[in-house]
Amino acid sequence: MSQIYLEMNHIKKTFGELEVLKDISLSVHKGEVVSVIGPSGSGKSTLLRCATMLEKMDGGELSFLGEKAAWEENGKCVYANKKQLKEIRKNFGLVFQNFNLFPHYTVMKNIIDAPVCVDGVSKEEAKERAWKLLKQLGLSDKADAYPYQLSGGQQQRVSIARALALKPKVLFFDEPTSALDPELTGEVLAVMRQLAEEGMTMLVVTHEMGFARNVSSKTVFMENGVVVEQAPSHEFFANPKEERTREFLRKIAHTE
Repeated sequence: MSQIYLEMNHIKKTFGELEVLKDISLSVHKGEVVSVIGPSGSGKSTLLRCATMLEKMDGGELSFLGEKAAWEENGKCVYANKKQLKEIRKNFGLVFQNFNLFPHYTVMKNIIDAPVCVDGVSKEEAKERAWKLLKQLGLSDKADAYPYQLSGGQQQRVSIARALALKPKVLFFDEPTSALDPELTGEVLAVMRQLAEEGMTMLVVTHEMGFARNVSSKTVFMENGVVVEQAPSHEFFANPKEERTREFLRKIAHTE
């Protein structure tokens, strides 16, 4: 079996009285594309925020490439030290729902900023990486443009390029198409499909069932803070085992 890039065991997260994640375990192997689906409010985005350490977990264990980022001690969640976490964070990139580009930076500066300032890559090398990515994502003519001059689909492709510029092992996507209209959604999904074909390891929170069914290797269905079912995608969609999964997929089929 290929190397486990991300492992989450018994993850718990509460906000005040609200238990958002109630004992979630999942793993992502090298080269896998895992789609996380489920109704709104099921905890999908919180799971992603815990995986990328934007939210602190209240319980459970988190590891990247076998290195522990967080674990439980005496009923509390303990994180590795700052220096270790900085190294661990280099393993992943994150693409948000609403692009999160710096509005006052050009496309080029948005992409090279982190490699230069965070990873200490030389400006020349960062630019070389950026040009390659812009070409790959069909944005070669946009290097000097500002975010406001781009369509939503182009902005999201820039934010994918920005995440890839750090050469992550795993890419996280949090509903990357939910702010886009259907035409632009296709552009972004095509890029994600291309990355999957090139062997990029991805964890994708999505409501795009076509992507989950046809591109991802594994699909995880969440509801009310628990994993209801997870299986290889072809199996998951062809023959879901849980009644709740079947009901969800039936409802989605009517809206698609």
